[in-house]
Amino acid sequence: MNPEFTLELAQQLHDSNQIIDFDWAWQVLSYSTKGNAKRMLTGYFERDFDYFVQSPEESPESLPYELFIINDKNSKTGRPTEKIYLTVECFKEMGMLSKSEEGKQIRKYFLTCEAIAKQSVKVIPQLQQQINQLQQNFELLQSQVQNLLPISADFIPPGWDADVWEKLPPQDKRHFRFMFRRRRFRPGNETDLIALPAMNNHSLRLQQRAEVERLISEVSEEEKQRFDALKQQVLKQYRSWGGES
Repeated sequence: MNPEFTLELAQQLHDSNQIIDFDWAWQVLSYSTKGNAKRMLTGYFERDFDYFVQSPEESPESLPYELFIINDKNSKTGRPTEKIYLTVECFKEMGMLSKSEEGKQIRKYFLTCEAIAKQSVKVIPQLQQQINQLQQNFELLQSQVQNLLPISADFIPPGWDADVWEKLPPQDKRHFRFMFRRRRFRPGNETDLIALPAMNNHSLRLQQRAEVERLISEVSEEEKQRFDALKQQVLKQYRSWGGES
């Protein structure tokens, strides 16, 4: 019974630089005898280009290509005086010349592999475009998430010297954190504006109120007390002016 050749084997060999054991090849291509297959090989193909002959003294490492190993029982005739190996293209052409049903089936397998490869080449640009679009969407989503997350109190925006930053008043630090978050502001550089999503007036007011509440929540207790004291002082002054009138 001849060895079986499958589509999986054809896929492994397609566009491969490996070479194939002739003892296995002539049987899977259904040549009547090894002698007939060898006469076809030497009569139609070029040695050291389409096929290679290895003497018993030579090791497989001496061959110019890697061996495609099918199994360890390719030959049933004992120790050969020489080993022959075919290139993949030579193996395909010997299948065409064999005119056997197995040879026709093998040719169909390789044609299927070529069709799959051509289709894959067409799909690659589309896949690359989809990957690029996914990358852009991910970066946009990442930017939006960063805008939604609260900034920690010890966060120093990029571009600031640590010593200079520490000398800034708390309200300036909050301002520059906000500027970096919304406008990517960096000291000494041009502002890189970020397009914010369009919102109606109601949504804008809600966002502004939330932003004010967040900023107020970051004010220290001491600053709140000073603000309340100043507010009471202004109200007292206003009432005194009203009483005089």
